[in-house]
Amino acid sequence: MRYMRCLVWMVLALLALPSCLKEGNETILVNDPQDIPFITEYLPEDLLSLFGEENVHFGDQPPVVDMEFKSMHEYVTTNLQPPFAPQPGQLSPIIHYHKINQQYLQIADYISMTSEETYCKVASPVYMTGHDNDFTVYYYEAPQTDGHPEHAVILSGTLSSNGVRNLMYGYKILKYNDSIVPPTVYPAHSIFIFKDHDGMAERCTWFNDSLINPQNR
Repeated sequence: MRYMRCLVWMVLALLALPSCLKEGNETILVNDPQDIPFITEYLPEDLLSLFGEENVHFGDQPPVVDMEFKSMHEYVTTNLQPPFAPQPGQLSPIIHYHKINQQYLQIADYISMTSEETYCKVASPVYMTGHDNDFTVYYYEAPQTDGHPEHAVILSGTLSSNGVRNLMYGYKILKYNDSIVPPTVYPAHSIFIFKDHDGMAERCTWFNDSLINPQNR
């Protein structure tokens, strides 16, 4: 009876241990769960449908994409109708620069800009899924462009030593926040899907602190 009582107290003591243990001045994490929204519940269904399930890499162990890379985009599809829709296969002359930064498991910062911009944009946090070398990044952003839109964004690819293979990028314009929306912008609910034109978003070093808008420092 005394043995059983001791066993019960030992089990209770183990269950009462905190999720981290102190060792000197260091903290050792024993259980560190992340609250990651599931992509099919987080992003609009029509965006995911146009992006294609085959291009979404599921899994809770994405690779560490500690890399800067660039891409040139080729239109894949859109939900707009001609003559307003870009033609599939049309190549954009704009270079897009990407950087996944401060990744911790499935949460990271995403820094980006184009060859037409003076300063980069920072989206934080962004969420990641994937496995092996395949990864998908998804998030919402509010770019400081005409009409002040809000976008839902998805990006995916396969990590390699030379860059990111099979890069896909898509976004949906959710709404505009300005009371008067310029007639030159695409309408709300427009969706655009792109891929890198040659299948390899090349690794490159492009980021430095001077690209951060001084107003955001």
